[in-house]
Amino acid sequence: MKIRILSIACVTTAAALLAACTTGSRNSGACEQLMRSKLAATSSDTLKVAHRAAAIRGSRVVVEGSIEHVRTASEVAATMPASAALAASAPGGIAGTRAVTAATAASGVEASSKKPIQPKTVSLPAAAECTFHGEDLDVFRWLAPAKLATPPDQAASEAAG
Repeated sequence: MKIRILSIACVTTAAALLAACTTGSRNSGACEQLMRSKLAATSSDTLKVAHRAAAIRGSRVVVEGSIEHVRTASEVAATMPASAALAASAPGGIAGTRAVTAATAASGVEASSKKPIQPKTVSLPAAAECTFHGEDLDVFRWLAPAKLATPPDQAASEAAG
C-alpha cells in the first residue's frame, strides 16, 4: 500500500514539474514570436535571437538578440563626408570630371580608386520583456533599442487605455 502511494506521488510530482517547464518554454517561444511580429510591423529589419530566458515558472520572459539593419545606399551616402559624396554623385561629362577631380584632389584619393557605395549591415542590440499570467500575455515591452523602447510610465498608460 505504501509503495503504491509513493509511486503515485512521484508520478504526480514529475507531471507537475514537467508542466511547469513546458509553460516556460511555450511562453518564451510566444514572446519571441511577438517580438518578431512587432518588429515586422515597424520595419523590414531582421531579428536574430541569441538568448531566451524564462523566470518564475514562465511568468516573466526576456528575449535578447540583435536587429540586422541593411543600410541603403542613400543612408550610407548621407553619412559620408561632403567631398566623397560629391565625387560619388558627380554626373559624367566635362563638368562632372572637373567636380570629381576637385573632390578627389581635396580628399587626396584618385578617381579610379573610388568604389561604388555598397549597402552595409548594422547590428543593433535588441531585447524585449513579456510578462504572462499562466499562458496569457499581460505585458509586452521593448527594452532595447531605444527607438522601440517606451518608458514604463507610457507603457502602463498604453496598456490601460
